[in-house]
Amino acid sequence: MARQILVVDQSISMRRIIRTMILAEVNDAVVTESHDVVEAMGRLQARNFHVVLFSRESSTPEWLEFVRQRGTVGADHERTAFILFTSSKQKKLAEEFRTHGVKEQVTVPCSPHQLGETINRVCSIFTLRSGRRYSLPGAVAILEQGAGSTIAELINFSDGGMLCELREVGAYLWSAPAMVTLNLPLDSEEFVATGLFSVTTRLTVSESHPDHTPKRVRIAFRFLTVPAATKKTLDKVFAFIEKEEGMME
Repeated sequence: MARQILVVDQSISMRRIIRTMILAEVNDAVVTESHDVVEAMGRLQARNFHVVLFSRESSTPEWLEFVRQRGTVGADHERTAFILFTSSKQKKLAEEFRTHGVKEQVTVPCSPHQLGETINRVCSIFTLRSGRRYSLPGAVAILEQGAGSTIAELINFSDGGMLCELREVGAYLWSAPAMVTLNLPLDSEEFVATGLFSVTTRLTVSESHPDHTPKRVRIAFRFLTVPAATKKTLDKVFAFIEKEEGMME
């Protein structure tokens, strides 16, 4: 899942600088800009943003109350993290904004690396996951597209998506959806989870041929549909894995 980031400031040049630094360091960032806090509040009410960076100059009492409420609503992975950027190094300023739920402050000018570290601190990619992921030795995913199918090694999975590795790329269409079936071996029994209509969210080339074409790729999928019977199957598998983990404590 891409991290949705909103940059709020009246200065076009400042917004451009912040955007450039973010994109230089945060590979999965999608950056949106707002010229003032009124526009920013409208955007935040219309859709979810993971991180909002705003300047001291753009702040108003209404905005700070909005920030305080927005940072406490919903589950941890649904909340918005707010970062203040300012040229002031006064500790009193940071303390003042902290009372409104602004936990992080970036003093500009700063390096892209410093800004990237701050964003990762308030919004790690791991915090975006609503549930834990599981791994099972020998598990495979069958990816069906039209009349063709591809078998992939299942690296990890949840009831919301999976990460798998294709060792034979072949004619698999990376950009197209796939109907997924998971074969999940547990001891002497194998569970089958079917009907998982899925879309690609991330792709990484893990090994290349001598001519530099992909040989092995890892693909992250999001499940768009999880049938009720399949959800029950996955829950049984998750319970088995957790029970085994509990025996090691």
